[in-house]
Amino acid sequence: MGTTMTPGNQELTVLVIDDREAHAQGLAELLELSGFRSMYALTGTDGLSAARTENVDAILLDLNLPDMSGYDVCTALRAQPETKNIAVIFHTAERSMNQSTQADAFLTYPIATEHICTVIRGCIAKRAHSES
Repeated sequence: MGTTMTPGNQELTVLVIDDREAHAQGLAELLELSGFRSMYALTGTDGLSAARTENVDAILLDLNLPDMSGYDVCTALRAQPETKNIAVIFHTAERSMNQSTQADAFLTYPIATEHICTVIRGCIAKRAHSES
């Protein structure tokens, strides 16, 4: 698992789960530049572990991972009390996705950085509101 962090008090943490390291690291760095704390994992297993041990507010989740599908990761997140309220946003180049998952949003590439950040913040706010 990789982590990128910039100095300062950043309140929202985003975990990027993507098997392409350059892509995961690039997304994490873009999120840092946009004011998020970010980290990344390259497998579903590592992502699930990070989601359980880090204080994660949202997850940008790829559909195609080497050890399990993004759908399986999302199902596992929703099944655990400590991770069920994390906002999950699928990001993919695929145009057809199973909309019946428990994800909060679906983004398809190309995606503007501003749009990613808006969706992340909206999904986190929605989850926080539903918890209260």
